[in-house]
Amino acid sequence: MKLRGFLFLITWVAAGSAYAQNRQDSVFSLLINNSISFTHANDPHINRWMAKYGYPAEPPIPASVNVEIAAMPVASRLMYSLKLSTIVSAKNLTSFNLLAGLYDALIKNSRFLLLAGLGAGYHRDIISLNGNLPPDYRQLASQYNRQLSLRRAGLFVEPAIRAYWFPVSFHGWQPGLFAGLGLDMDFNSQWRLGYYDNRHGAYNHFIKLKKPSDQQRVSEYGIAYNAGLSMHFHLQ
Repeated sequence: MKLRGFLFLITWVAAGSAYAQNRQDSVFSLLINNSISFTHANDPHINRWMAKYGYPAEPPIPASVNVEIAAMPVASRLMYSLKLSTIVSAKNLTSFNLLAGLYDALIKNSRFLLLAGLGAGYHRDIISLNGNLPPDYRQLASQYNRQLSLRRAGLFVEPAIRAYWFPVSFHGWQPGLFAGLGLDMDFNSQWRLGYYDNRHGAYNHFIKLKKPSDQQRVSEYGIAYNAGLSMHFHLQ
């Protein structure tokens, strides 16, 4: 599924869920979260390939920065969220996740929230091949006169438990802390070799090359934990 269609599906599901709430749920809480997360997941095949040609391997415990917005109707125990995260601890690797989540409150009061639920979304990795290359890669780079990249994308799923603590309140808003623990599952497609073309005046169009096809399809699984700051607003 194309990214644009996937984003439309996420928005449609979230809007439908919100519309289905009762009228008394028109009073809701808005949460804006910023955090850093660490994931115990890696791809051993691509790490071996990168080490063979002198590239730095993926970090054993990648660190990512996350920005999230979430809403929770006052008369409901459900939280709806949308999160964007990007890796910050890798040199040649660019990675991002776009995640829509639905969580149920196990504990809910004015100062503390404990929730469990599931997030699902889109995951993409890009490795810039700006160093040594295998002979067949080098031939293609010369043929197309472009810097080559490896790219993959796929489904990202994260069942998780989350806790929020808001120790103080100021006229309808509360600063606080939150932490989460989950299982990250990246159902990746195969790494594809290609290059970025300046179609439409920007180098954002990825051209796939059919050969070589020496990369494997590898999904990643690992425990993930995150912590950060949360701003809680009561809206009506």
